Order: sequence, then structure tokens, then C-alpha cells
Amino acid sequence: MTLADPLPPADGHATHSGAIVIDGTCPGEHWRETFSSWVSGGASACVVSVAAWESCRETMDRLGEVFRMARENDELCLATDTAGIRAAKREGKLAIVLHFQGTCPFEYDPNLAEVYWRLGVRVVQLAYNVRSPAADGCEEPGNAGLSRFGRQLVAEFNRLGIVVDVSHTGHASSMEAVKAATAPCIASHSNAAAVHSSRRNLQDDLIKAIAGSGGVIGVNGFPAFVADTTTPTLDQYIDHMAYIAELVGPGHVGVGLDYTTRNPPMAEYEQLVADGHWSRESYPPPPWHYPSGLEDASQLPNLTQRLLQRGFSDQDVRGILGENWLRVFDAVWVTS
Repeated sequence: MTLADPLPPADGHATHSGAIVIDGTCPGEHWRETFSSWVSGGASACVVSVAAWESCRETMDRLGEVFRMARENDELCLATDTAGIRAAKREGKLAIVLHFQGTCPFEYDPNLAEVYWRLGVRVVQLAYNVRSPAADGCEEPGNAGLSRFGRQLVAEFNRLGIVVDVSHTGHASSMEAVKAATAPCIASHSNAAAVHSSRRNLQDDLIKAIAGSGGVIGVNGFPAFVADTTTPTLDQYIDHMAYIAELVGPGHVGVGLDYTTRNPPMAEYEQLVADGHWSRESYPPPPWHYPSGLEDASQLPNLTQRLLQRGFSDQDVRGILGENWLRVFDAVWVTS
């Protein structure tokens, strides 16, 4: 079957239009310029990455920019609980959930966890590829486990109601984090290594551990994590969803597109490599081509249609599009 195969239009349309659609990872700078594509694609909420390796002062500035953007744009609203996401769906708005892609903003001070929580941060990733204050990243050859500070942060996140995210994080650190956590953990934007080998993709035991915690894996559309081709297809993207669903159940699958600019300036790319944030092996030089039929978020309805065509039930598809994320958020986002 291909995307061109016939499907009664009302089926996919009804499922998509009725669903709460959540993208589990949206890199902030690109998203702020292109959020209208998520609006036109029927998204209800975006988990927007505000900081990764920035200092506390730099992070505060970035948070302020997102607050200003939400305040000045009638299509947007901030959400710190699932009621806010559901209200955004009813009102035809796009909810912003604040996310960090690393723990550098905490500067070895666990007290900052509550500060960021009170500012609305609800999802925090433990590392971004390299070693962080909390954990080893997935590009670190040593593959060390959580630091003592990392264990402090996991405990604080659980106490406050911040989701622990192990995307970009090393295997040993991720496994230790899931074991140490007392609430569901997620990989907000990661794929299955068994489908396509990459240091950024997850081994089966980690997928099972995340699912065992009650968590979700948001499948990533970055081409180098999808398939061994520079031009992946929508089916190759869905192959990761299908594999995870077969391994641990469709209730542990979500969307985490991680879409950034397709053609960043080469100088910017080379600087990220030079700074150690990216490796050429995991992040080949641009141009990048996102899965055909899902080149940007405006095409999210194509994902819904193709999932139905591939045999996922209406209930499973609604879960993958957003209800699975909501289940985790409901379990974790307690009032402190």
C-alpha cells in the first residue's frame, strides 16, 4: 500500500479533526518562526524546547521570549496541565508546553527545579548528546550512568511534577533514570534502534523500561534517525511506530517530530559540530529531507490517514496522536 491508496476521506478526517494532537518535541527557535504549520496541521499542543546547554541567565531570557510570544499571539496559549491542553483543543488554539533538552540550565543547583516548575517548565531531558550535569549523553563513549546530581534532579522532578525525558541521553543513564523514577518517564523524540541503527535511537530494553514505567516514546522525523536514506518515506517513519507498538503496545507510542530548519547555514552546522553538540555520524550535513508526506507539521493529517491504512485502530491512532501523551502528563503533572 502507498499513500496514494484510496481511503474514505471521512475516516481519516474524522479521526484527525476529533483527536487531540500533540507534538512531543518542537525545537524552539525554528518553531517560533513556523508554528502556523502546526496550527494548519490540526495540532492541539506543542512541547517546545526552550533551552538545552544554556546557562540559567540565558534560559530565563528564552523563557521570557516564549512568554512574550504567547501573550502577543491569540492563536497560542501556555499550558501547565492537561486541562489547559484540552481547553486549547476546544478553543481552536495551540498550547505550548515548556521543555528543556538538557540540564545545563540547572547549574548544579537542584533548587532551580522548583523555580523552573513555577515558571511552567513541565518536561526536562537529562542530557543532550554529550555529558551534562545529570547524565551522559548518547554520544559519550564512556556511557556512564546518572551523576549524584542527576539522581537529585530525578527525585525533584518526581516531587514537583516534571516529566523525566531520556531522549539524547546515554543508554546507561537512561536505564538508571527510569529505574530511579517514581513516575512515568518518556523519550520525547527518539526512534527504535532495531528499525534503524543510530546512537540516537533506543535499544529494545530501554523501550521496554520506558513502557514499563507507563511512559511514551515520541517518534522522531529527523531523516538520519528514520532510515538509511537521505529521503525517508512516511511509511519508514511509521515503521518505528509499528515496531514499538508490537514490542510494548500502541499505548506507549507518540509523535515527537523534532522538526527544525531543513537547511541550516553550514557555518551554524559546523559550529554545532565543533562545539560537540552534534557528531557528523549522527547528524549528517544538510540539506535534510523529512519523511515524504510529512515534510512539515501541516501534513499531520497524512500521518493519521496512513496509520489507519496500515491497520492501527481509530482508538490506537488517537492515542498515538495525543492521548498517550495526555495519560503520562496526567500521571506526572501533580500540584506541588
